[in-house]
Amino acid sequence: MYWLCFIGTMILIVSLAGLMSGGINIAVLDIPSLLMILLIGASVLIASGLWKDFVNAFRFTMGKGKKAGLSERKRAREAVELLMKAVRYGGAFIALMNFANIYNTPDDPWVWRANLVVISLTLLYAYAVNVLLLPVRSRLNVGIIEYMQTGDDGENKEDEKEEE
Repeated sequence: MYWLCFIGTMILIVSLAGLMSGGINIAVLDIPSLLMILLIGASVLIASGLWKDFVNAFRFTMGKGKKAGLSERKRAREAVELLMKAVRYGGAFIALMNFANIYNTPDDPWVWRANLVVISLTLLYAYAVNVLLLPVRSRLNVGIIEYMQTGDDGENKEDEKEEE
């Protein structure tokens, strides 16, 4: 439920930002840049062998992974953190490549403007993916802390009941 509220809030923020910029929300849509960002993130996860752990991260945060062990939770957190770094660095890399392409174009201001928009959108997408993954990482960290406090089968809770 929290995930839907978070996504709804992000959509509302983007919509309001579009209205403040003249009412054109399609101006923030650049499919090739978004695909490049996602491709970099997915390829890093697959190359590192953490793709399945990334998928498990969502299972753990949605509450369906209560039986998971500590190592599985830590691997899921590592996968999310790796994706966040890969997307952030990949976005910066793509933006720098596009920035280098600006210098190969003639002095046409419209070409410069279009390339600067692509650079900005690439960085926007990279950081938007990071913002979307922040609650997932936070929930994984909290899940790890709770697991370490309660143990595998709630050992601390059973010990407390025996003491009473």
